[in-house]
Amino acid sequence: MLCFCILTQYTAVAQDGSDQLEWIAPQALKRGDLIAFVAASGPGDEFQVKTYATKLRSEGYRVLVPDGLGSRKQGYLAGTDDERVHELNSMIRNPEVRAIFPIRGGYGLTRILDRIDYAALRNDPKVVTGYSDVTALHLAIARHCQVITFHAPMPMSDLWKGDQPEFAFAYRSFNRTLFADQYTDGKKGFVVPAPEGLRPETLVQGVAKGRLMGGNLTMICSTMGTPYALDPAGTILFIEDVHEAPYRVDRSLSQLKLAGFLSQIKGVIIGDFSSKDATDDKEFSRIFQEYFSTLSIPVICRFPVGHVAKNATLPHGAWVELDANRGELRLLENPVQFK
Repeated sequence: MLCFCILTQYTAVAQDGSDQLEWIAPQALKRGDLIAFVAASGPGDEFQVKTYATKLRSEGYRVLVPDGLGSRKQGYLAGTDDERVHELNSMIRNPEVRAIFPIRGGYGLTRILDRIDYAALRNDPKVVTGYSDVTALHLAIARHCQVITFHAPMPMSDLWKGDQPEFAFAYRSFNRTLFADQYTDGKKGFVVPAPEGLRPETLVQGVAKGRLMGGNLTMICSTMGTPYALDPAGTILFIEDVHEAPYRVDRSLSQLKLAGFLSQIKGVIIGDFSSKDATDDKEFSRIFQEYFSTLSIPVICRFPVGHVAKNATLPHGAWVELDANRGELRLLENPVQFK
């Protein structure tokens, strides 16, 4: 179904309505911290959830897994809207919880975006992770409280398989970005590593700085015209998607172009859009060339992010530099704080 939307102009402001909020980062995770699992989208799998929870506990973290998390189901949803938003808000409001890990994507977050307690998250920033459908949550948090979140692997989709060689890169990237014991050199920022032998490719040369935002292309378009949409002004946009035919990706990019979205961004990172059909892959390359090659901004493609085993953790909202000449993404600030 083709959706016609208008890109709204919405800016996160302080509670008194006077000033734009400053971006803030959550605290880095350290041993003893409480990590909460939630099922805010699709239903879960108890074995996979428990497998990763057990691994976290063995590494010294406390893990809160709500009762019935792996079995709660209402069709394609992990329970009713009331159940899912109550669970998510209870973790946001719990002062002991230092991180919220949605266990999987699927569908469901757009149904509850208007009921999330963004003020509580702004007052007590926590690590929030996930990708796919969770993109909607990242976008909403960026608009309403400007807390850095993390487009990242999830317990069910990836992390429970972290000891498998295929998922080792994603597991290392996740830990490198979120956990305090990985920041031992005292330096500010770092280059987001790429898997061995999979260096991103340059589509348009150049270097640009901006806030890193984006995620799943379908979710970016689904939230346009709402108060939860991505504000493109000055951003380094990253996109990925899965199970989408080339014409559907073309349609989404056409929507962004017609809404004036693409004229406001500073750079583009194209993640995984891979298909089992080699013809589709060629079509994707043609589509990206047509939409991005004339924008006069740096663009790289085949970046390791998306619905793939080699899925890098990207801090959503962090200040970054995209060097398309080198195929490199550098964080210019640490995406987590230290007490």
